[in-house]
Amino acid sequence: MSSSELLIDLYLQTKRSEQEIIIKLESIIGLKIESVNFPCANSELFLLPVEYSQGYKQGISIMWPANLDNVINGYHIAKELSCALNVPILFDASLFDSNATTIDGDDIWFLTMSNRQLEQVNIEILEDGVDVLP
Repeated sequence: MSSSELLIDLYLQTKRSEQEIIIKLESIIGLKIESVNFPCANSELFLLPVEYSQGYKQGISIMWPANLDNVINGYHIAKELSCALNVPILFDASLFDSNATTIDGDDIWFLTMSNRQLEQVNIEILEDGVDVLP
């Protein structure tokens, strides 16, 4: 894979296997994905999973080269992956959408459910994770 310049961070409410996530993402995006544990010689994207002890239990960073920026749609990926894995997914849209900030410049966070519904939420950054405020 070439050097990555752009990314999306997704936070899964419950942990899923890295291999299952890669398989689902490849189906959703239509491009090959690799990770440290699952290398792929002809991949276009890179997946970095992280486990958390608080709040949403798993984070995944998906990185891609700038020449794919018009192909990758973070909202679509989050909604479809949430549906495919049947798990709520939290994400900061400002990482891939420059318009996704408040008037004060704060990031805008969304929660997508397995029914593909998207809801703007307020979050709390925890010592080891992130969670949705009630």
